[in-house]
Amino acid sequence: MKRQVRSPRRSRDAALAQTRAIAEHSRELVAQIRDEIGVPERPNGRPALVMLMGFPGTGKTHCARLLARRVGAAHVATDHLRSRLFVAASYAAEENRAVFSVAEALVEQLLAEGHIVVLDATNLIADFRAPMERVASRAAAALLHVLVVAEDADVRARLAARAVARGDGDHSDADLGVYDRMRARGFDAPERYVELRNGTDVEAQIERIAASLA
Repeated sequence: MKRQVRSPRRSRDAALAQTRAIAEHSRELVAQIRDEIGVPERPNGRPALVMLMGFPGTGKTHCARLLARRVGAAHVATDHLRSRLFVAASYAAEENRAVFSVAEALVEQLLAEGHIVVLDATNLIADFRAPMERVASRAAAALLHVLVVAEDADVRARLAARAVARGDGDHSDADLGVYDRMRARGFDAPERYVELRNGTDVEAQIERIAASLA
């Protein structure tokens, strides 16, 4: 009996069909996903979107968790959404659109309910940030851009460790190659942003960001 091998064309078509189905039913998926991310029982203050930015390995997810816990916010991480929606991520354009379609629907719902949302993604390119910025604008929510930075040696050590063993809750596939390529591409800085340095005094850094949301 001959083994059937799926052609690359059929594989691409199946992937496209999946991503389009996710995009079309993003609002239905939101109800399932919001239970997984630990949305606070009630809003804590006025609605706000804290948009984290930063290169892979700087510790955005770690900082997002600390900040969300400190201010009573919902933590929305695109890496987590991607791992939830796709068994084997390809990072193709259609897949990215599906992931961010769900993320936008989730953030829009949370802001409408009055929550503070910490958005955990690279967000280094202005065009990629724009849809979420429009979501915040429509919700009349405060918008704070936060650039997470870390020492280059620490980033490289963190990414090298990820290649050996992935930590609990680490859904990122970024490695040293991705880090170097993104650094070479650069950062489209928004007009206004604050910097959060992930290091030994990260708790003090989190307090400073939390104070700006008070």
